[in-house]
Amino acid sequence: MSKSEKRKGVKIKINGEEKIFYGENKREDVEEIPEAASEEQPDDSFEWVLPEDSVENKVVLVPTPPKKKMPKLIGFGTSTVKRPNNRSVKTFVISVFCAILFGSVLGLIAVKTITKEKAADAPVETGITTTATPEEKKNVGGAKEKGTELKTFLVQGGMFSSEDAAKKIQGKIMEKQVPAEVFKLEDSYYLFLGSAENLISSKELALFLKTYDVDVFWKEIDLKATGISTEEEKTLETMKGVYSSLSEISAAELRGKETTGKPETLKKDMDKLKAEKLSSELSQMNGHLTAAAMLINEYKESKKEEQLLEAQGKLLKFLKGFQSMDS
Repeated sequence: MSKSEKRKGVKIKINGEEKIFYGENKREDVEEIPEAASEEQPDDSFEWVLPEDSVENKVVLVPTPPKKKMPKLIGFGTSTVKRPNNRSVKTFVISVFCAILFGSVLGLIAVKTITKEKAADAPVETGITTTATPEEKKNVGGAKEKGTELKTFLVQGGMFSSEDAAKKIQGKIMEKQVPAEVFKLEDSYYLFLGSAENLISSKELALFLKTYDVDVFWKEIDLKATGISTEEEKTLETMKGVYSSLSEISAAELRGKETTGKPETLKKDMDKLKAEKLSSELSQMNGHLTAAAMLINEYKESKKEEQLLEAQGKLLKFLKGFQSMDS
């Protein structure tokens, strides 16, 4: 083949096998072209080396995962959002509303119930006042009806709805050498076991009497005597002073405390009562005070505790007489 007939081509190596491509002619194998011809024109061709079909050169297409949709928020003033579980949301809202409504109703009922119970217990837990509406009438002296009140602090041994029930417990308490008297206050019957000069002292006296295996409480009550003359009112005022002194002394001795009363004033008041001309009712009340004073004086020599308890019983009888004057 002459030089002029030599054609320019492109030499490509594919999978280790060399091939030559010409402009318009078909490709020819390397073996058909003499070596001399290939050596004469080294500059007219170049090698293209195509990568072999291997695992490293393969491109693997991985599908992109679908994007998760963000939940839509529902706010005030926004349009209604349709949800597949709209029924569940409505059920939940209704349940919450019913729970709140039911809880509010129960709370209101509980508050009203507690308020009523406290109002019902108030007369028992606080001071008790026994009063009666006085009627205008004339007595022997020609004076109008008068009244006087006595505030006292007592040890309570129970409250009962009937007098029989109160007397039954009264007998059991008195078997333990503890004084007990039944008082009717309003619509209930109370057992009182002792008296003191103030509420704190009555609490201490209650704790002392508890050692005799009795149930105790402490109370402040107001007793009122009405339908009395002016002279009787003055006498009762003197008796109230004597009662307060004797109550303080006997309760203090039982508790092992010192008294602050004045013996001179007590003696003066008792001598005054002894000199007065008293009605049968007032005379009986004064007899209870005199007996209590004698028992306290005897205790100072004998130191027998039962004498102080007996003196407390006499003071309770005086209170019952005072209450009986409430007309």
